[in-house]
This record gives sequence, structure tokens and C-alpha cells, in this order.
Amino acid sequence: MRCTAAAFIGLLSALFAAGCGASSVAAPVAPTAPPAAQTWLFTSDWHFNPYDDPALVKDLVRAPATRWRTILERSHKPISPYFQDTNIALLESALGAMRAVVPNPPVVLIGGDSLAHKFRETFFALQPGAPEAAFDAFVDKTFAFLALEFDRTYPRAQFLITLGNNDGYCGNYKSTPKSPFLAHLAAAWNPLVDRNGMAPGFVREFSTGGYYTASLPSGPAMPAIVLNSVFWSSLYENACGERGSDPGAAELDWLTTHLSAKHPLLLTHIPLGIDEYASLNANHAVPLYKVAYTQRLLALLARKGVGPSAFVIGHIHHATFEVAPTGIGELGAMIIPSITPSQGNNPGFVLAVVNPSSPVIGDATTYVLPLGSQSPAWTKLYSFDQAYGLTAFDAANLLRLQARMAKNASVRKQFFYYYNSASTTATPAPEKWPWYWCGHVHLTPPPYATCLSRHGM
Repeated sequence: MRCTAAAFIGLLSALFAAGCGASSVAAPVAPTAPPAAQTWLFTSDWHFNPYDDPALVKDLVRAPATRWRTILERSHKPISPYFQDTNIALLESALGAMRAVVPNPPVVLIGGDSLAHKFRETFFALQPGAPEAAFDAFVDKTFAFLALEFDRTYPRAQFLITLGNNDGYCGNYKSTPKSPFLAHLAAAWNPLVDRNGMAPGFVREFSTGGYYTASLPSGPAMPAIVLNSVFWSSLYENACGERGSDPGAAELDWLTTHLSAKHPLLLTHIPLGIDEYASLNANHAVPLYKVAYTQRLLALLARKGVGPSAFVIGHIHHATFEVAPTGIGELGAMIIPSITPSQGNNPGFVLAVVNPSSPVIGDATTYVLPLGSQSPAWTKLYSFDQAYGLTAFDAANLLRLQARMAKNASVRKQFFYYYNSASTTATPAPEKWPWYWCGHVHLTPPPYATCLSRHGM
């Protein structure tokens, strides 16, 4: 008896046990359920300061990173106050709070600037006459210590890390391509980033320029792209690299070959728009990137058709956002708060509800440590969706929030309260809101300046 194609397919699961008879019926196949939303941890700008107790520095210089925790625990200094970087007490407090509220996140994002401000200057002030090799080794051990602490906190999570402008041997905004620093950092963090083989090219790619690709650990194959935006900064100086080279252009060439319309998760440190705080102080638009890099990056996003997926950024130390135009819509960017309270903000981190097949951030819940209270304790500050009556942290909802802020002073007040992680110290003046608001959607100086003029700034 001749089988039809439909009968053949319907009976394949039975391996022809009953032949191709009409009496055999294929069992119905249940539809595949979409992957469940996950809770990821977003954190940035730790600016860890191992010099907080100067009496311990000589021991740290002599000891391997594996002994640092024992040495640093000898410090009895309290948690870092406002306008100081993260000491060991704040680091351990933050890691403990994270572990308490999200014990087993599949993904942990670290948005750059792991080293304290003036890291190089402080080392040589405390170790006068020390050779450069001693400083380089101290930087390496600081990053190795942080990797050990994060691995101890989250031994099963996949990590995505990015470089900040303070991270390196050479100095602030002097990230150096193909440097020993990049190779040593990659080796220290490889067990966390390449967890379960999800970033097999991490060491090779990161050692070249501090940027790399990875795959997310669940759902369909989903590329994550981590960028080193320090090369694009308007303050960048290739002081310790090859003269005449252009690391920023080289990275954009690399990105051209790796970026696609597969809605990747993008992670970097420095945002691509306007430095709103610097612009306010200078009374004119101050771009965070060299404008040529911003224009080329936006053109690349448009040409590749990168749509509304997750873009996570650090550097600003405050909770805010940007919306970048792309070829098929807008790309919403979350700028996450810092752990360091160095700008008068409360330390904060974010739990993001992520659909791993997109990935789209469905909601974001921020936890803070209110340093101004008598007995500071980590607490939930707000959920983005609940606070603003929205349904996701994506471009469409961010544009809705942008419109509400323009019309409603109470919404602006609420936004800036969260912006500074509920600290009343160094909060932007209410009447200066357009300097920040215009920067959410106007990412280059001319439209930003036009926006300011429309609001009387």
C-alpha cells in the first residue's frame, strides 16, 4: 500500500510499527512554550578602593589576590560615605544584599569602572618610588580579587563585564589596545565570562581591545556584544598604545562584522550621547563621544536594522536612559546606578526581568543603600513599571515617559528622586531639568542645543 507524505510524517514517531495503515493515528505534538522570563543582575561603577585603610596596602602589595580578602577584613572602617569610593565594607555589603535578593541569577552584568578614581596616583602616593611593574601587578591583583569575590557570590552565573575609563595601567581615559593589562584581566575573569562555554573567544577578543561576543545561557542562541566605548570617548588619549593608530575606528570595523539584526544585548560603559551634567556646568553641549564615532555608530545600528533590544550602560552613576534611532525603530538604553557613592548618590543595583529570546527588559527593580539614614540597610526603592504605570523598559515606554516628564512637574520630581538613588545630596536643581531631559533623545550637540533653546535654556 502506498503511503502519502502526510501519513508518512504523521507516523514517523511510531517508526512504522503498524505500517502505513489508515487506522494508525499520530499523537498530537504540544506547542513549544516560549522561554520563561528571567531575573538578571545589573551593576556598575564599583570603583573599588583597596587603599581605604592605608595600613593594609603594603600587605596587599606583597600578597596574592587569593589572600586579599583575609587582609582587607582586618579593616574596621565603616561603609564608604557620600563622595567616597567603594571600600571593602561597602563591597561586601553590596554583594551580600545582591545574593539575598537574587540568589541565583543566570546572568550578571558589570558595567565598567571597577577601579577607584585616581587609582594610579594613590598607589604611588602610598608607595613612593615603587616601580611601574609593582603598580601593574597591583592593578592585576585588584581585578583578580574582584573576580574571586563575584565568583564566590555567584558561582553559577554567566558574567558579562566591560571596561570603564578608570580601568587599566595607563590612567584615566587611556585604555590601551593589545596590552598586558587586557590579557591579564581576561585570564582572571575568563572562568566567569566563559561559564559553560558561552564565550569561547573571550580571552582572544578581549585581549585585543576590551570588546568581545558571548551567547546568553538560555532560550534560542542569542548573541551578546560587549563594547569598549572608552576608545570613542571625547576624552580618550591613546597615550600608551601604538602611535598613529585609531582604536575607536578599529573597534567600529570589528563591530561591523559582528553586529546583526538578531536583537543582541549590547553592553558598554560610556553612553553615546550628551554629558548632561558637564553640559549644564559648561553652558553648552558636551558630547560623551567624539561626534564622528557617534554618527558612525548610529549609522551602523540603522544599516544593520538593530531593533528594540536591551542596551545596558554605566558611567553616569545615576539611573537614567537614552533612546537611540535605528533602522527599524528606536533602541532603548538603560543607564544603571553606581555602587560607589562618589557623586553624592546612594549605592544602587538593578534586578531586570528579561525575556531571554529577545532580550527585552520587561521591568527593572532598583535596590539602594540610603547612606543618609541613621542605620543604613539595603532596601527596594522602586519598580520601573509600577512607578510609572508602564509595561516594560523599552524604547516605546521610555518615549512615553519622556513625554510625561515634559508636561508634568511631579513626574520630573519622581524621576530625579530615582535618578540619584533616593539621595537628597547633589540632586539636580528642578529648574534645570531640560539639560537632562533633552539628553535622553538628542544624542549629538546640534539637536541637543536646539532642544535646550526651545525650553529657554
